[in-house]
Amino acid sequence: MAPAFGSGPRIEPTPKQPRGRFVLPALAGLAVGLLVFGTGGWFLGRSTAGGREPAGAGAPAATAGAAPALGPYEQNQIAINQPKLSGGLAPLAQGWLPHLSGCLRSGDPDGPTVNKAEKARVRCEMDAMSVIFVEYATTADRDKARVETLGQNVDARELTPGVGPAVERATPSGRTNGNYVEFAYQASGKTVSGIWWDDSSTPIAAYLLAFWKEGSGEKWEPMRDIWARYA
Repeated sequence: MAPAFGSGPRIEPTPKQPRGRFVLPALAGLAVGLLVFGTGGWFLGRSTAGGREPAGAGAPAATAGAAPALGPYEQNQIAINQPKLSGGLAPLAQGWLPHLSGCLRSGDPDGPTVNKAEKARVRCEMDAMSVIFVEYATTADRDKARVETLGQNVDARELTPGVGPAVERATPSGRTNGNYVEFAYQASGKTVSGIWWDDSSTPIAAYLLAFWKEGSGEKWEPMRDIWARYA
């Protein structure tokens, strides 16, 4: 189903893999492995140790607070998504690149259609949520689009209890500063919740969308958490 906010993306909840079938065998194997490794390691250490190592010897400790290295999947997603989220969209999209899938840019086959006063639109999937990045012709056009979300922020007080006020703030990464708006609307008999944010210095905005019941469990915290991680 496509939400009615612009040419929004299809949002579908992702089923979780069953875990109970694998947990007990995995734990049993882990316990046996630790027992064998621990016993063998003790004897090996006793037989090869020629004396104490000086303090600080061995592998260097990891730097506190260092960001974990991205795995092959995340690196591949960056390579796939970066060309579609380049140019003016890049600063707002940077933190999202490793985690998005299925990104389509306006002009691509089956890609989103740009609305009036938009230069480019990119629609991406993220589990049960969708992320849309938009480049407007001017910052005035971007501000006019934000006015619509401000009206839907008022609607959200009834549709999605617990909605927060619209504020001007920096993104958690500090890469951009602009406006943050939580909003909601009805589409095909379902409630869609969303988070809008923009960059005050450029005609760029993005918004995160989810079905209120199926995608966010009728709570704002999951969407706020995702936004705080990657924005």
